[in-house]
Amino acid sequence: MPTDNFQRPESGDSVACAFAKTVAARSGLDDDDLVSPDTGVPQTVTPGMLTELGLEAQPDPRDVAAQPTLSHIGRYALKKRLAVGGLGTVYEAWDPLLSRIVAVKTLHFDVDRPLRASLDGLFLNEARTAAGLSHRYIVTVHDAGLSAQGVYIAMERLHGHDLREAIAQGWLPAPERAVQLVRRVADALAYAHARGVVHCDIKPANIFLTRRNRPKVLDFGIARAVHGAESAVPDGLVVGSPHYLSPEQLQGLEVDARADVYALGVVFHELLTGRKAFDGDSLTDIMAAVLQGKPRAAHELRPGLPPALSAIAARAMSRERQYRYASAAEFSQELQRWTLRQSVAAQATYKTVTVSKTPKTRRWWPAATLLVLAVWLLTWAAGYALPEQRPTAPAQAGPAVQPKAPPPA
Repeated sequence: MPTDNFQRPESGDSVACAFAKTVAARSGLDDDDLVSPDTGVPQTVTPGMLTELGLEAQPDPRDVAAQPTLSHIGRYALKKRLAVGGLGTVYEAWDPLLSRIVAVKTLHFDVDRPLRASLDGLFLNEARTAAGLSHRYIVTVHDAGLSAQGVYIAMERLHGHDLREAIAQGWLPAPERAVQLVRRVADALAYAHARGVVHCDIKPANIFLTRRNRPKVLDFGIARAVHGAESAVPDGLVVGSPHYLSPEQLQGLEVDARADVYALGVVFHELLTGRKAFDGDSLTDIMAAVLQGKPRAAHELRPGLPPALSAIAARAMSRERQYRYASAAEFSQELQRWTLRQSVAAQATYKTVTVSKTPKTRRWWPAATLLVLAVWLLTWAAGYALPEQRPTAPAQAGPAVQPKAPPPA
C-alpha cells in the first residue's frame, strides 16, 4: 500500500496551506517558517519560497550514495568537496551505517609530527565535548575520530552560506534583522557556556545561515572545553581571526566566556555598519587596532541607526572584559529588551495613526440614533397618555313639527 505523506487539509485550510504544513513537518521547519516575517500572515508556498527556505538544495540521499567516492575517512564515504579553510576541508559524505548524508570536516596542521599528535589529541577531545551540545542554533556533531588523515568531525549537512559570504556580497540587514540574528547566536553561546564550552573563534565564517538567515554556529569542535580539558593550545599557535579575537586572546591571557561576548559584539558592529570594527593592512596593524584602537560608533557610520544599538555593540566589544556583558545570556536579554521597546513603540504609533484617521463625519451617527429613538419614545408615550375619544351617540328623532298655517286674510 502506498504511504500517504500528504497532510489532509484541516477545517478552513487550503490545499496550498496543507502542502506548506507537510513541507514543514517533513523538513524540520519551525512553525514561523511559513509565516511572513514582515506581516505575520501565513504565506502560500511558491518555488521562490522553497528557494528561500533552502529546500530545493537538499539532495536525494539515494543520489548522493550513488555518486563516485573520492576516498574514505572512518566509515564515511567522501563524495564531494564543499569548502576549504585554514584548518581543514569540508566534504559532503555518505554514512552507510545510518544511511544519511553528513558533512565531514578533516583537520590538518602543517607542523611536525610530535606537535601534530598533541593538536590531534586536543581537538579530538574538544570535538567530542562539542558533540554533547544540542541546540537549534548550533550545528549538530554526530561523530569525531582519528584517521590516517588526522582528526575528522562528522556533522549535519547544512544548506545555505555563511555570514562572511553574505557580507562580502553586500548584505546589510535592517537593524531589527541584525538584532534577531545576533540574539539567536547569543542564545546558542549561552547554552554552550552553561555546559562549560567556550567557542573562542566566533566570526562571520563560523555563523552559517540556513533558511531565512537562521544561524547555525559552526566549529565548536575547535573550542576549548573550560572544564575537564587539561590540554592547552601550544605556544605560538593562534587559532581564530585577529579581526574578532578578544584582547586577552591576543595577549595570551586566560580566556573565559566573555571572549565570545566580545567577538559577537564585533560581529554585531559589522552587521550594523557593513564594515569591520578593527582592520589593517597587516596582522600587526590589526592586532594594534584591537589592543589600542577605538572604533567609531555604529550610528556614526550608518545614519539613521538607533544609537541604543550602537551602545549595545560598543559595550559588548569593550576592551576591558569587566565592562562587557557578564554573559552571552545577558547580551541576549539586552537585545530582547530593545526589541520589546521597539514593538511597544510601534504599537503606540499604530494606535495613534488609526485614531487620527477616523472620519469625523461618522461621529454624528450615535447622536442621531439617540435623537430618533427619543422622538419615537415621546410620540409613543404621548399617544398612550391621551384620553380615549368615544364616538357621540346620534340624537333620537322626535315627532315632526307641523308648520303653522298662515292667518286668514
